[in-house]
Amino acid sequence: MYSRSATHITPVLSIFLAILLQIHCIHAFDEFGDIKTISRLPESQSEIERLFARTGSDACELLPKGEPIEINGFLSSLTTRDRLSSKERSLPSGRRSLFTVGLQFESADRAALPALSGAKIASYIDEKFVAIQCRVRKDYLDRKLYYHHRPLALTSHYTGSKITDAFEPVVSHSVKDFHGIGLFVKEPGVLKAEKLRTMVMIFKNRMLRGGSSRPIEQFEFAFVRGRDGKTPDALQQHVFVTSNNREQLNYLRPFALPRAQNGCGILGRIAITKYDDTTGLYPVICATRSFKLNSGWSMPMGRIRAYCSQQKLAGGIANNLDTVLDAAIDGKLVVQPLEE
Repeated sequence: MYSRSATHITPVLSIFLAILLQIHCIHAFDEFGDIKTISRLPESQSEIERLFARTGSDACELLPKGEPIEINGFLSSLTTRDRLSSKERSLPSGRRSLFTVGLQFESADRAALPALSGAKIASYIDEKFVAIQCRVRKDYLDRKLYYHHRPLALTSHYTGSKITDAFEPVVSHSVKDFHGIGLFVKEPGVLKAEKLRTMVMIFKNRMLRGGSSRPIEQFEFAFVRGRDGKTPDALQQHVFVTSNNREQLNYLRPFALPRAQNGCGILGRIAITKYDDTTGLYPVICATRSFKLNSGWSMPMGRIRAYCSQQKLAGGIANNLDTVLDAAIDGKLVVQPLEE
């Protein structure tokens, strides 16, 4: 009797030990170890400038020519940085588009382009958009989705095949001013996938005001709030962008590939401010004259501060970003939709 029971138990025990060993190995590997989190938004201008300067290593990763626009599955390496990583283990990720950026010239700035290269410059700006993307991962244990803090960017044509194209320096220079500063986690504690679904980016605009030829730096936020979607392999992505020096919160319309400049989530009117030193024909830096957002609604931060005060959310949106964004998504912040 004893021998028979032992024979029966041994395979079960072996399986149980194997499962425990697998769980131990998963926990021994910190899958969230390369993710930056923040528990409070920076508020003062000096704090924001310092944070932007410190996060250059988390600027948008530029995707090369010939890649698919999105990767809905999960790959071990999405970028050159992934492939060159010295870490022993890379985590499978997918790419999801958040919003697009289009550029255009005002007539005077278009006329001021160099005679020899102006047509080529204008064609590049007119025909291509930039898409800002997030990296989505799947938790090892419960298979739930979460974000990485570092964004990605690609450029492609409004029309034609939907694959990535090569960046020109004037655009890549501006795109690198989109930095991921962290995933907002009010109470970090033990991290899990459900906590890592609010991505915070900061981007710098070099703004030209009036007749001035010297741009001033303006910083804005982009927030991405991910919530459970209709299928386990997708998150509902809600994108918010600030404007007017972070005094206006704008809820962008759901992502769609643009067919023209006006279909972009952000459309900026630019002027070239620097050309290459060798020939003086090819632009390397531009500044923004103005930009508009393709938003469903827009709300002054004063109203959000009043809502936080009413709800007794100490520290306002800076300390309660998830709560405020969820309230906005669920319609608990009373807003008037913008006219079509």
